[in-house]
Amino acid sequence: MIKQGFSLFEQHRSMRHILFWICWVIGFTFLKSLGKPFEVYLGWFSYYLLTLPIFIVHTYLVAYVLIPYFFSRKYMLQFIALFLAFFYGFSVLELLLSHEFIFKWYPTDTILLDDYLSPGAVIISGLGNLYIMLVFLAVRSVRQWYMASIRKQELQQAELKLQMESTVTKMQPLMLLYAIDQIDMMVEKSSADVTRAIALTSELLSDVMIYNEEDLPLFTKEISLVKKLVSLVSLFREKRPDVEFFISGDPGQIQLPTMILFTLIDMIFRKFADEDQIPELNIEASGFSDMISVQVLNSNGVEKDKTSKECMETLEQLRLIYREKVAISVESHTYGCSVMISKS
Repeated sequence: MIKQGFSLFEQHRSMRHILFWICWVIGFTFLKSLGKPFEVYLGWFSYYLLTLPIFIVHTYLVAYVLIPYFFSRKYMLQFIALFLAFFYGFSVLELLLSHEFIFKWYPTDTILLDDYLSPGAVIISGLGNLYIMLVFLAVRSVRQWYMASIRKQELQQAELKLQMESTVTKMQPLMLLYAIDQIDMMVEKSSADVTRAIALTSELLSDVMIYNEEDLPLFTKEISLVKKLVSLVSLFREKRPDVEFFISGDPGQIQLPTMILFTLIDMIFRKFADEDQIPELNIEASGFSDMISVQVLNSNGVEKDKTSKECMETLEQLRLIYREKVAISVESHTYGCSVMISKS
């Protein structure tokens, strides 16, 4: 709750500035009138309130004009000249307003001098007024440092998240766990294909990691990996899944995120791992349209509603993994569903 309130406060720049100047007026009013009669308090409050526009304009000219456009660009002579001109000019304005009007109208226990516009008096007054500018710049610098620190942490977290996603894509841990479970079941059944399944799992994981390390991975290689995954699942289920590939054009020209087709097919296999049959899959890859589609067709052993439900769940998981990198859509049919993937 507090964090959300602070975040909202940070988003409203005008609110921060108003709060700063209110604190300045009230704070210095108390400092100047501490232990004095109430009339003096009202006098100083009137002084700081009426001279506030002068201090605001002076401070903002230095903070948002002189520093970014002259000091930061190394125009030191122009910066010094304008800074001194503002320093002297606004000090004169403040002295004129306070001595000719405010101090005459409101009691502040201030001794009025006839030569209050002498260079020495102007400089002394300007040095006192310079304090608020330094406080403003200090607060602004601290906030910029804090926001830069927050942005740095956010960038580090985003980079770490990308690294984790990249590692997951390279290692395919869920596919590996699925393979280990299936191999354990094969061992319990004393299947003759256990050794072959272990070897093919190791080979597939090795190929996946090599493919992810390539500078310019071709989609043709990913199709080969999917075919090898189909072969591995055939050993696990002792029956080859009904998977058909329809390739048009040069699939090597397809520009989609690495392992997106492999991840999709792996998800489908794992979602129907406990079913007697896996839905029929028709995989279409077009080098002309730069897109792929997967038709998930109902099988006799799987309920129609389950196929559509699993299709939607797979789609959501795929979107979470690849987010804005691709455009993913799904169409439900009486015979199943179709997942289409293209560049966003």
